[in-house]
Amino acid sequence: MFVTAPIASITVTLILYLLQGVVLGLSTSIPVYLKRAGASWKQQGHYSFAHYPFSIKLIWAPFIDVFYIQRLGRRQTWLLPVQTCLGIALIALSFYIESFIDELQVILLTIFVFIVLFFTASQDICVDGWALSLFASTNVVWQSTSQTIGQTFGRFLGSSFLLTFRSANFTNEYIRQPLSIPPADTGLFTLAQFVRFWGIAFLVVTCIVALVYRQRPSSENNIDTHPRLKLFEIYLSILKILRKKCMLELVFILLVSPFGYAATYFLTNLALINNGMSEATLGLITMPIIFVKILVPLFLSQTHRPLIWFARLYPPRLIISVVIGVYVFFTPQLIKYPYVFYSVLITLFIINETIIYLQLVARVGFYAQVSDPRIGGTYMTLVSTFGNIGQTVSNSAVTYAANWLPKQHSYSIEVAACTIIGIIFLLMTWRMMHRLQEIPSHKWYLTQENDRPVETNTQELLTTRGTEKI
Repeated sequence: MFVTAPIASITVTLILYLLQGVVLGLSTSIPVYLKRAGASWKQQGHYSFAHYPFSIKLIWAPFIDVFYIQRLGRRQTWLLPVQTCLGIALIALSFYIESFIDELQVILLTIFVFIVLFFTASQDICVDGWALSLFASTNVVWQSTSQTIGQTFGRFLGSSFLLTFRSANFTNEYIRQPLSIPPADTGLFTLAQFVRFWGIAFLVVTCIVALVYRQRPSSENNIDTHPRLKLFEIYLSILKILRKKCMLELVFILLVSPFGYAATYFLTNLALINNGMSEATLGLITMPIIFVKILVPLFLSQTHRPLIWFARLYPPRLIISVVIGVYVFFTPQLIKYPYVFYSVLITLFIINETIIYLQLVARVGFYAQVSDPRIGGTYMTLVSTFGNIGQTVSNSAVTYAANWLPKQHSYSIEVAACTIIGIIFLLMTWRMMHRLQEIPSHKWYLTQENDRPVETNTQELLTTRGTEKI
């Protein structure tokens, strides 16, 4: 059958990843509002530091893996309080977020969002580790598929949906007027109301998970039957893992690969806003992409060669980044023909997002494939941390660099520079990525082959089938 994982496991992980995606989508929408409020590239660069919790979560991930209450379960011990704090933090932020943006109090806004994303990153550690346990007996790639689909729909709600339906002009023209409802000065909701609603949603879901979805006792969970590692041993294990040649090569790939398309990924929306596009229009043209983001990952949910697919998708991503960069450069001339302009732009966005999400599910699928189940949360956090560092550092780099380039051509110059970096990276790592995929999964583990844990059998099966083509 196509679905090879329990429906209950898929459902709970999808919901938790969806909530996480809403927060991530909201955090990436804030720069659009800051740009409209008159924020400079330097201030945008300051705000980019709000995303760094995902790059440093390795610092506290071992605590979540080691310390837990047996009765609550290894993951719920942390998941429940973390989500409670996250809900409260969102509710608190909702009372200040609009004034922070309107008055360009970027530092205070960054601190608040940093705190929210700190709890979100902590929730991500819990859910990643729990998902590895839930799907360990079926197909670990379902962990990345659930994460990608759940986060994608959540990001859609926190970005495209928010940008569109918060707009007073859009809701007055297309919703209130057809329904004979008097026009209003706001959209269907304010930014504050949106943030407050999802803060309450976090609290409600946390209560449901606590009361309804109880984690299996450790006696039923193969991962918990292994001796519990001490905190010092966890940190020592991280150092041991990082001494492996294969891990060092993977770290290099994760740190450098985002620079090849960083300008297109992080600056395109802001460049369109600079060229006169409204937030509502930006939200509308990105709405069709949600179907691509949800459906595309399913095509790689059964692959056992995820890193090979990541490598294969890198050249087309560089190409589409250049095409989008050129198209956005000519926006002032092309926007005179709106039907053609928006049709082509939406098509380019769909192609780009298709490649992005195929790469995402492939990359996270490889994380799941090589993670040692004994320290699943920490191992997943270790590899994903370096991917997040590459993303956040490249984001800060291109944003700050734009402040020093000619304002009219900063976006185009950075797209060209990033593409050159991407080509050099691909030439250096093409064979490396293929070789890393062929390394047996247990070679990435802490334990030696003669005493590796039972869960390795599942991983070996994936590696054995790794020679198959999908």
